[in-house]
Amino acid sequence: MATLHVRNVPDRTYDALRERAGERRSSISAEAIRLIERGLLMDRVGIEKVLARVEATRAKARPGAPSAAELIRQDRNAR
Repeated sequence: MATLHVRNVPDRTYDALRERAGERRSSISAEAIRLIERGLLMDRVGIEKVLARVEATRAKARPGAPSAAELIRQDRNAR
């Protein structure tokens, strides 16, 4: 496993990371890795994969239910 050192982290960022790690009862390193992985997942391809998983899960949970896009369209048309 690789090691990553990050220098010149602004105090405000470090404090926020430390606080979030404390809330999750994890180390600062573990929280940083979690956030980096989350950020990488949310690139354009990642977003499409996440949305596809959400849609597949929704279809299984509620067959025949309208998609998120349909619900948003209905809401906008109702205004």
